[in-house]
Amino acid sequence: MRVCLVSHRLGGFDGVSIEAAKWIAGLRALGHQVTRAAGHFVDREPGDVEVTGMWADRPGGDPPPVAHDTIRRLCAEHELLVLDNAGSLWSAPDASAAWQRHALDAGIPVILRHHDPAWQGTPLRAVDGDTVPLHHPAHLHVLINERTAREFAERWPELDRTGALRVVHNRVDVDGLGGGDRDGTRSRLGVAPDELLIVHPARAEGPNKNIPGAVRFAAALDRRWDRPVRYWLTDDTPAPAGPAADALATAPGPLRGHVAEQADMYAAADLVLLPSTWEGWGLPVAEAAAARRLVVAGPYPVLDELRALGLRVPTPDDVTTTAAVLRDPAATKALLDANHTAVRDHLDAAELPAVLTDLIRLSRARPHTTPA
Repeated sequence: MRVCLVSHRLGGFDGVSIEAAKWIAGLRALGHQVTRAAGHFVDREPGDVEVTGMWADRPGGDPPPVAHDTIRRLCAEHELLVLDNAGSLWSAPDASAAWQRHALDAGIPVILRHHDPAWQGTPLRAVDGDTVPLHHPAHLHVLINERTAREFAERWPELDRTGALRVVHNRVDVDGLGGGDRDGTRSRLGVAPDELLIVHPARAEGPNKNIPGAVRFAAALDRRWDRPVRYWLTDDTPAPAGPAADALATAPGPLRGHVAEQADMYAAADLVLLPSTWEGWGLPVAEAAAARRLVVAGPYPVLDELRALGLRVPTPDDVTTTAAVLRDPAATKALLDANHTAVRDHLDAAELPAVLTDLIRLSRARPHTTPA
């Protein structure tokens, strides 16, 4: 089957790009031919299609006019359309509406995966009207958490009534994330063997990532620890002037920037920190569990769904308990073993091809066109 997977941006280190890459790999593992379409590509592969109108020419600006001919062509040339957050974010509503209209005209099955509906967290810009997130009942809508599924059902009861909603949690490469190079990565980062390294996988400009809270936690642990503590923010872009920039100026042993392999990042770290006020899922929590690293996270609400799967995740408020666990090898092992078992049982990416097969079946069973 010829599949077109669409997102605003692909190939980056942001959560949506990482998740889209997993779906692309899963679809290709099933033998499908996948075309990547996006407004902006961080990387490039043969066959990529850039779609004007999905990405602004400058930060904070409006996207240029939508390339309707390109969208129509992609709908005509493919047998399945996957809109991965491309029908969810309020960054390019005209493009989202265009994808829906042309897909309905072409009668192509559509799977929409919704990561970030505009009413959750901090919207990229003012949200007007009822266009985004897309919510047409002809399409299959995949939500990454139960909370969002309930909110979709409350806003658009027809989606729930017609079976258009499905929850599919983001999955992780359980085996692959455990094979990172600890010593080599720490050496390249300039981290000494006796230093305790806290990694905060987050964007510098995202207010929901709570950089001030992360720095407070790192500083509090530093005061309780008998060797140097270092705070590592994986985004090296300048933080906007304000609380985040002010906090970063006081971080203990600060490091900035990402490494090429996720497994190396987790292997290098002693502790993973995600003190976000909002996350659609909080992928680093599950990834840390797969990599057997202690993770401290919260207070974002969806974390409760990860805990319900069996993950044990201390909060940033309890620095004393975290320090005690780090000092106790037996307690650390028990927690890491429990988390690893939970993530393998519920969130292993090895099961993704089977999940995608079911979603494709459901999407093809839906009506695909606008009723006359």
